[in-house]
Amino acid sequence: MREEHVSLLSGLYAALDHVQSFVYIKNRKFEYVYANIHTLKLFGCTAEELYLATDTKFFPSDVVNELRAVDLKVLSGESTEEEVVVDAGTSKRRIYLNVKAPIYSDTNPNEVIGILGISTDITTQKLLEEKALKLAKTDVLTGLANRLELDTRLSHEIERCRRSQYPLSIILVDLDHFKKVNDNYGHLLGDKCLIQASEILTNNTRVLDTVGRWGGEEFLILCPETNLDNAIDLAEACRAIIEQHRFAEGPHVTVSLGVTTMIEGDSLEALINRADQALYNAKTLGRNRVEVLQGE
Repeated sequence: MREEHVSLLSGLYAALDHVQSFVYIKNRKFEYVYANIHTLKLFGCTAEELYLATDTKFFPSDVVNELRAVDLKVLSGESTEEEVVVDAGTSKRRIYLNVKAPIYSDTNPNEVIGILGISTDITTQKLLEEKALKLAKTDVLTGLANRLELDTRLSHEIERCRRSQYPLSIILVDLDHFKKVNDNYGHLLGDKCLIQASEILTNNTRVLDTVGRWGGEEFLILCPETNLDNAIDLAEACRAIIEQHRFAEGPHVTVSLGVTTMIEGDSLEALINRADQALYNAKTLGRNRVEVLQGE
């Protein structure tokens, strides 16, 4: 029976060497007593060199302190799970899912005698999740925030405005007679014009502002901490730059802009409707102009 038990343990250790994760066991003194082949390669040592070594041999002191804090939780009987980022902000960034669980004594089920750790590289999975999240928030053509993301950010800024009493303004931008651009030059060139317009708007607004594609040939500029006069100045500057810009392969493109600022009691819908009405006024009054509508 003992031979069978030893054989099972040998088979387990061999199997763990094929698991694409870093697997290890520590005793109550935080000393390593086992690591699979992937962990040994990561640490650059043999099983003999690893045996009874602690984290101080492999990690800087700040990392050791973080690991020790988690290990203490596990030794108290708590299982842990956390994501750890290594080389954050560099091309070598890796993300690991670290899972640790207490190991209990065979003879005393309430006694924790060690720590089982499993660390799995989930970088690819996280990158795919980040890409999917970005796509959900981004307009595919222009790379700007899409309508859903604009609604989210606008709701957030409205709440912040209510709490802080900072001004909040928005600008709706519409490319004039854009249907004629598509009809006369084709949708491919029309798309190029939309991309160039989005770049102009982005390059001429602050980092604090959000430029997004509201839909079709319409853009929205969200201007936190901006009063009406400053929003009007920004709108006029964008209008003038676009009017003077030579768009791809020659079409002359101008924009109409509607500006408003938040007033007490405004809902998201009321704010947008007022900007939309101001934009409608700009188009009705001849286009290539800025119109302002403010509540009573």
